[in-house]
Amino acid sequence: MSAYGVTAGASGDVTPDGPVITIVNEFAEIRVQKVYTRNGERLRIASYRRGSATDLDAIQLESLTWQSPEDFSRLLTSSIGPDDTSGTGATASKGTP
Repeated sequence: MSAYGVTAGASGDVTPDGPVITIVNEFAEIRVQKVYTRNGERLRIASYRRGSATDLDAIQLESLTWQSPEDFSRLLTSSIGPDDTSGTGATASKGTP
């Protein structure tokens, strides 16, 4: 377990750089922190409630700025998230991010 309350992602060993920032609303709780991985600087985004995390590099983060509000709406098709393809509220296991 990391400081995020989730298991480290596929990037392996990470070195935190800076504080953990927590953002919460009635639907989600996420924590972000700049980390250094063997592949360079990343922003770790972790979902405390779901127990998942991903490390995004600069180009992946920049690509978020290219998206329209409609693009994000398509990602949020349910309150459970994109893993719920059955419509039952159950989530599929995707392995370690």
